[in-house]
Amino acid sequence: MILFYQKIKKGAISMTEHTDLNTFFDKLKEGLPEQKDPSLEGLESALNKMQLNGDKKIGIEFECGDCCKKVINGAKLFFIFNFAVLLPEPGDCLFLKVISGGKIADRETMKKIIIPANRICSIEIDPEQEDS
Repeated sequence: MILFYQKIKKGAISMTEHTDLNTFFDKLKEGLPEQKDPSLEGLESALNKMQLNGDKKIGIEFECGDCCKKVINGAKLFFIFNFAVLLPEPGDCLFLKVISGGKIADRETMKKIIIPANRICSIEIDPEQEDS
């Protein structure tokens, strides 16, 4: 488990390598409360209250070098070790757009994403999809 944590901390994890990350993250999240950032816990708590009925989707806009990335269609967001973990509904996927120079440069789909919390620009509830 320590090796896995080091890979996450360095940002070198490939989400396709591990099939049951939900269980792993839940155990990690519960087992190490001293590793949580109190301000991120407050944000997580507020987001969970906004999601009580579970019908709202979550989007995150974050920076990556000279590009801006936006991931949408999230259903569950939590923070571990100053990383945001966004998951879609079971059986669904996340949609990511890479924006460079004001235009969409790339699109991807994924099952999970881990984003360094210090790279997050905004967290959106029920974001609108625009293709411009």
